[in-house]
Amino acid sequence: MKKLIINCDDYGWDAPATQAILELGAAGQVSSTTVMANFASDAELRALARLASPTLSVGLHLTLNAGQPLSAASAVPSLVDKDGQFYPSSQLWQRYLRGQVRRADLKLEVAAQLRRLAGAGLALTHADSHQHLHQYPLLGPALLGILRELGVRRVRRLTAAGRRDGRGLVLQAFAASSRLALRGFATPGALVSTFSTEPASAAGFRRGVAAAFRRASVVEFMSHPGLSERPGSPLMRVPEYTFWRTGEASEILRELGGELVSYAAV
Repeated sequence: MKKLIINCDDYGWDAPATQAILELGAAGQVSSTTVMANFASDAELRALARLASPTLSVGLHLTLNAGQPLSAASAVPSLVDKDGQFYPSSQLWQRYLRGQVRRADLKLEVAAQLRRLAGAGLALTHADSHQHLHQYPLLGPALLGILRELGVRRVRRLTAAGRRDGRGLVLQAFAASSRLALRGFATPGALVSTFSTEPASAAGFRRGVAAAFRRASVVEFMSHPGLSERPGSPLMRVPEYTFWRTGEASEILRELGGELVSYAAV
């Protein structure tokens, strides 16, 4: 039987996203989430620890491109600007390519994020990253190497399955650049990101999952649900939350010959 992981990114990013993920996880409509360790509050981590189970896995949503580091800014100077904030993705990547980012700083902050979640009682099953940093050319292999050194054994495999838009093609190129660095990690065989480019719907879910199941036996569906939209974000969070709440995904998944699993099944 084919296996599908529905992973909600961005736990802790803001209250609307966090509450949506907690509700969906409690209802059994999703099977995994990844946490922004530098954003989630202690109370939010405790709430997730109470909910986590073999059917709801928890991972790290590695964040080096939004907010502040968990490490002291003075301890990771190559990762932050003059205000102690992380650089945006493109700027971080360019700095890395120019040799302006120290690997020691990256490892210190990745370790701090993993340690915070473990300290909250969360048994992490996997990792991915905010805006797919772990599969950027050159930077991605460095981050994957650090995750491996720190004991992470499962990660998201970026494939942009079924996407033919400009960003999808860029992501596919990024994925190809880090293929060798993924060796030794357990990963789903395909990633469905349908809801990143169109409002969530039964038709979109069916199309994306069916296409991915033709390529792989274990598939991850990337989701960003929320109780409200986030200003400036292209993601359509409310339609995703609403769709998962209907339970239609479970029916469609059965029709496609699949079952819902957590990341522990990878």
